[in-house]
Amino acid sequence: MRWVLSVSLALAVAGLGMSGVASADRADGHQHRRPAAHVMGAPTHQAMYMQLLAEKFTPESAAAWKQTMAERVQLMNALRELKQSGRWKREDAKAKMEKLAAENGAVMQAHLALVQEFTKAVEAEDAKAIKAVLPKLLASEQKLNETLRKMIESETKAKSS
Repeated sequence: MRWVLSVSLALAVAGLGMSGVASADRADGHQHRRPAAHVMGAPTHQAMYMQLLAEKFTPESAAAWKQTMAERVQLMNALRELKQSGRWKREDAKAKMEKLAAENGAVMQAHLALVQEFTKAVEAEDAKAIKAVLPKLLASEQKLNETLRKMIESETKAKSS
């Protein structure tokens, strides 16, 4: 169960259903496959997607979506910087994600349920369902931003001490 929560947290952090893979031919003839999220700059694209949906279905919350998703882009960039600087090592990440999932398991499960509800509404092109889930999803995304912010602050403080 702990690994499910860890994976769930990682998926939630990565985005709202950015899926697919892109492949590129390497010089040695093999194909290198990577998630489309890496190709398309997922946080930025996700931010624009959510902003456009909010403007169409819940215009009263469009400004809040814009702010929340802009913050997500900044948080993901900060996390990327931690990884690139070597302060967030792959070996440590699994244990940290498990700890974070244990601390926030119920929140993450609720978030993933909202993401599934949102995905079904979008796939069905059900405007009423999209409009109903967007405010709940916004609140969940804001909580996720807070969790990410705390994690990044903790890592930054721990490594600078």
